Amino acid sequence: MTERITQVNFAKGELGPQLYGRFDVDTWQSALRKARNVIVMKYGGVTKRPGTRLVGQVINPTEPTRLIPFQFSMTQAYALEMGQGYMAPCALGGRVLANEQPIAGITNTVHAQLTIPYHGLSVGSLVYIDGVIGGMGAVLNYRTWTVVSVIDANTVTINADTSTCAVFAGCTGGTANTVPPVVVPPPTVAPPVSAPAAPTVSYGGGIGANSLED
Repeated sequence: MTERITQVNFAKGELGPQLYGRFDVDTWQSALRKARNVIVMKYGGVTKRPGTRLVGQVINPTEPTRLIPFQFSMTQAYALEMGQGYMAPCALGGRVLANEQPIAGITNTVHAQLTIPYHGLSVGSLVYIDGVIGGMGAVLNYRTWTVVSVIDANTVTINADTSTCAVFAGCTGGTANTVPPVVVPPPTVAPPVSAPAAPTVSYGGGIGANSLED
């Protein structure tokens, strides 16, 4: 004869293998053997994990990068992208940006030329692009690009090759600047410091003929 146990509380989350048979432990009564693609709620229930989508490529894919979760409050949560010399926060399904400006035009060249009214950018500035319509968006969207040159107050080139893309069809989002913005130069980031060499350790003992002793 078997008895069915009704379990309505999962507040302890997922059990470790060491507790699979420990029904005498209180934790066993309020946990799951396996919890996949669910979120344990603080009141004991579980809910399905929300889906994911591509927010953006890391800013510097040539260096190691880590994503650190940061919960500021019950309603404010972030994913912090930690790279070499920078930290970029993401929230609400996208990157947290300094400002959002519309792109009025993009050329089909090896170094794409962007028309952005009073962009306020300089050589080396990072530009995150999203909202480009059409085939060109498949190349540019959800990625961070570097400004290669500044042509004038409304035009820059970036390190993106759009020579084989479809013609620019428009861009959504952003508010155009009507006056030149105040540009604050980014802080200087020192290169990573290599680990120091281990000190030389000399093994041996005793008092030699030339040693001093109190």
